[in-house]
Amino acid sequence: MNELPRVGFVGVGAIAEALITGMCAGAEQRATFLLSPRNSTNAKGLAARFPFIKVAADNQAVIDGSDILFIAVTPQIAADVLSALKFRPDQHIVSLIATYDMARLRGLVAPASAIARLAPVPSVARRLGPLILYPPVAGIAALLQGLGQLLQLQKESDLDALWTVTGLMAPYFGLLDEMVDWLVRQNLDASQARPFVAALFEALSVTAAERSGEGFDKLREAHTTLGGLNEQSYRELKAAGWMTLFSRALDLIQARMQGRATLADQLPQHESQVSFKR
Repeated sequence: MNELPRVGFVGVGAIAEALITGMCAGAEQRATFLLSPRNSTNAKGLAARFPFIKVAADNQAVIDGSDILFIAVTPQIAADVLSALKFRPDQHIVSLIATYDMARLRGLVAPASAIARLAPVPSVARRLGPLILYPPVAGIAALLQGLGQLLQLQKESDLDALWTVTGLMAPYFGLLDEMVDWLVRQNLDASQARPFVAALFEALSVTAAERSGEGFDKLREAHTTLGGLNEQSYRELKAAGWMTLFSRALDLIQARMQGRATLADQLPQHESQVSFKR
């Protein structure tokens, strides 16, 4: 029987917690896990749920006790955290830091040179949704199999583009919340409105997943009756620039991914106000 890999996590925030939960779902043991104590509530909670998870004394202890090391700290503190640590040349690094490309990571984790970037989403805790891995690494992929739709990419630019789109999760839930607020203003109770909106968009998401090969433009047409409600709402929202706003928001998030913008940059109201380099 092959020995289980020793997997460490430096940073145990919400995304790391979801990833670890997905890997351990059903009490399946794919590895032994060693977690940093920084987010003690998440780390201790995971260790209490799974006997093959332990919390280390500090970040360096995680590195010393791991062969595969997931880096899941926020971009704002990543450089300070990583520069204070000593890595080994035989370790494989898996970075969950969206705005740190391979070139930047190499300088921070040397002498470790085997580096991958991974973009999971919170739903991997329930083994749903996409996981994006660059470059393909068999050992890392084995840890991630079954957690959702695993995409293994050959180009870092593809990873950055797909990772950018995950920046629309919060606007999506904001849209749902706006619908609920509107229904409440129509004198519906929120306890009725939320399940209705959730069920409607769950059905649309299932349809999108099942029929994605047709193209979403075809699905939009299939859900539009000539002269009907959806024709009017789409026409008006498109005319108001609603569709274009999504692309402009993605341009800004991509610029941040690539180091051409920061959190302080805002979506310009007019093209003449664009401050980040495209």
